[in-house]
Amino acid sequence: MQKLFLFLLLACFLFFSACHSGENTQPSVTQNSGDSVNIFPVTSFLKAQLRSLDTLPVTPLKTITQNGKTDSTWLRREDIRKNATPFLSPEIDSATMYSLFTEKSFLDQTINAFTFSYDPKGELPDSVHLTHWDVYMNPETKSIQRIYMVKQMNGGNQTITTQLTWLVNKWYSIRTITEIPGHEAQVKEEKMIWNFDN
Repeated sequence: MQKLFLFLLLACFLFFSACHSGENTQPSVTQNSGDSVNIFPVTSFLKAQLRSLDTLPVTPLKTITQNGKTDSTWLRREDIRKNATPFLSPEIDSATMYSLFTEKSFLDQTINAFTFSYDPKGELPDSVHLTHWDVYMNPETKSIQRIYMVKQMNGGNQTITTQLTWLVNKWYSIRTITEIPGHEAQVKEEKMIWNFDN
């Protein structure tokens, strides 16, 4: 809770700084040093989303798009958690990630959101497959709108890139890109939806 409070204070500071910068439509970018980064606790946030989903009287829908075809099926709510499990580790918080990742933050007026982007400072340990993530915050309500994460694994002669897009309180999608030298990349997208409002 304290980390969330500190994160919101940082966001407020950035918001008011942007307000005093005039009518400049270009996003203002700040880069924090590793010692001062207060990383938003993404993993705790996603787990809270899953706990909230467990209480909803809804049957989630899963769509799978591959090779130009889309299929759909109804899911049990526990399947939502199962599909999201790969993105719940490693733990994304200040204690775990501040020494490995740098933060850039800016107010993107084109999408009306504060964007907090995280990239590796250097080569990551073999056990860390997470390569990038973004957190999008509504500048007016200070609430998180969306989370985007990228994981990459190399094995044998193929590279598998997995992208998670989580639209808060609505749905998440997992896009898997499999690349083998000399072959066309194979793309599969799975989307889990539990809020069917626009």
